[in-house]
This record gives sequence, C-alpha cells and structure tokens, in this order.
Amino acid sequence: MIAFLRGTLIQVMTDAIIVETGGLGYEVQIHGRMATQLPATGGQVMIHTYLQVMESEFKLYGFANRGELELFKLLLGVSGIGARAAMNLLGKLAGEHLCSAIISGDEKVLLTVPGIGKKTAQRLIFELKDKIAKYQGTETIAGESTGSAEEILQAMESLGYGRSEIYPLLMEMQSQGELSERVEDNIKKILKRQARLMKK
Repeated sequence: MIAFLRGTLIQVMTDAIIVETGGLGYEVQIHGRMATQLPATGGQVMIHTYLQVMESEFKLYGFANRGELELFKLLLGVSGIGARAAMNLLGKLAGEHLCSAIISGDEKVLLTVPGIGKKTAQRLIFELKDKIAKYQGTETIAGESTGSAEEILQAMESLGYGRSEIYPLLMEMQSQGELSERVEDNIKKILKRQARLMKK
C-alpha cells in the first residue's frame, strides 16, 4: 500500500491537498491542524498516508508523522468511529492531548470535538484506554522520539504508580517546558508535583 508521499504541494483545499510525485497528482485528505503546518504551494512535503478502500472509491488520508497515523488507525478501530470522526478528533486535539484525555477519562475534552457526543466519548475511553496506555510515551503515539518519557513512566511504575495516573501529569509538564534532559531530575519533579496534589 501507499505508506507515504514525498513530493510537491500543488494545491491546498479545505480538507484536502494535492501532492505531485513521480508525475502523478494525489489527493490526500487532511485534518485542520495539519493544514496550518504545510509549506506554501510549490514547496516540498512528506506525508504519511492511510489508504481507505471502499466499494465506490479509494481515499488517502495524510498525517504529519507516523504517530498520528498510528493513532488514526486506533481510532478507526472504535465502534461507531469513521474516518471523518477520527480526522475531527486529530484536527481538534494534538496527539498527546487526545491520548491524555482518553487515558484520564476526560469526557469534557472529547466533547469539544465536532460530531463527538457523550456516548461516543465514552466508547473512545472504554475501548482505547488500555490500548493507548501500551504506546504512551513512545514514538508510536507521540509522533516524536520521547524515549526519556518512556523511561520516566517505567521508573514511576517501579515506584508503584500507574501509567494512567502519571501520563497526563507528564504530558502537562512537557507542554509547560518543565522537563529537563536528565530522567532522574524529571522523576524528582513528578514526585514533588504528586506530593503537592496529594495535599490538596
């Protein structure tokens, strides 16, 4: 199948782009956040793709990194979630925030996504919580290499903490720029943060 496209960005539409590679123009469906990350038309792009085969047509869905593609495929595995709903989720929420919402069972965040109702949000949490927990902190979901995050999670597990408990906190600290290069220092910071939360 078509794993990725590398070529020239020819046209950007509301929810799709056209990429020329090898003399062929491919129409690729994209989500809203990705549209803001694209270069100007005429620029070079590298798009990870998922080919959906239907009775009447084939559709290519494009993602900025492998992590988003893997998360898209996990979303498609949830009953009642089609490609459009999966793209809406990725378009509204960055991968780490979507994973954090699912693992922590935060329905309110999921309900901010167009087309996602309460029952669908509950299904996402129920069906994906454990699956995403297996990938969190790794390249598969985050889209970037975060080996240190995986080390932190493993270390916290050895101290008796659950991944679903630590991951949202880890992602919050990462987004706020509180994490350093040293895993040991980050573990100390998380333990201090946990201690403060316990006192509240």
